[in-house]
Amino acid sequence: MQKKQTIIFEGKQKRLDVFATEFCENYSRSLIQNLIKEGLVTVNGKARKPSWPLENGDIIEITWPEISSKLNLKDIIVAETKDFIVINKPAGVLVHPQSSAWEENPEVLEGTEETLVTAILKSKIKNFENPPRAGLVHRLDRETSGIMMIAKNEEFQLAASQMFADRQMYKTYNAICCGDIPDDEGIIDVPIGRLAGGKIKASPLGRQAVTGYKVIERAKGFCFMELYPKTGRTNQLRVHMSWLGYPVLGDWLYKGAQAPRLMLHARKLEFKHPFTGRKLCFEAEPPADFMQAWREVKSGKKA
Repeated sequence: MQKKQTIIFEGKQKRLDVFATEFCENYSRSLIQNLIKEGLVTVNGKARKPSWPLENGDIIEITWPEISSKLNLKDIIVAETKDFIVINKPAGVLVHPQSSAWEENPEVLEGTEETLVTAILKSKIKNFENPPRAGLVHRLDRETSGIMMIAKNEEFQLAASQMFADRQMYKTYNAICCGDIPDDEGIIDVPIGRLAGGKIKASPLGRQAVTGYKVIERAKGFCFMELYPKTGRTNQLRVHMSWLGYPVLGDWLYKGAQAPRLMLHARKLEFKHPFTGRKLCFEAEPPADFMQAWREVKSGKKA
């Protein structure tokens, strides 16, 4: 049964999607925008666009659709050991709700859009000891696909998290970048910080961020890349490629050319097991939509 929620807007003029996202803090802005576009959010009884300017006293009604589970964790597991699993996250899947409330109150997940965390907690993972934050040790952006590690126990989670912090986890990404990069390979060593307004950008006031890159193939003003983050700053690869002047295809935030989604894929994760010292490598090829975008670029079609 669908649930309806009524809100009375008070204050100075504000966009409908911005206000609804602020009010419903456990939900992402993209989810709210989709609800608005589907006519499930009305203002004074009428469907409006996400950019509709709210006025003091407007009545907003949100109709929440029933949450259904679409992601089966077993379908995306690449490897499994007694201490962790490795998955190939599909693009479009949020890793966890934007609000941190779920970490202390997992029941909050029942009232949010489905996330990877939801799928983890709903799945019956063998020997899963329910470590903090559902075993997460790192994350990927919603629109980024690829390799992720999930710890089964807190001991491994702490060890793996420390290895990420100590730069002992070696990651390789594939990206389709806009423009013809003159160098075949290079290093970007440019600090990244969150500026006023919340946007993350290259800034001398930011924290150190280092990314290696290599051009694998060139085609009609685009490059198929390998990217090697040496540090783990939020949006690092996207910010660095935009700073270099060659943003990732489909990256609307950092001025990449339009595409069905962000063309960034976490292809490989390499590390030594913190307990055994054994060298491990997990890899997932870019998915079909990624390779289709590259084929369209090579053929001269708009991605």
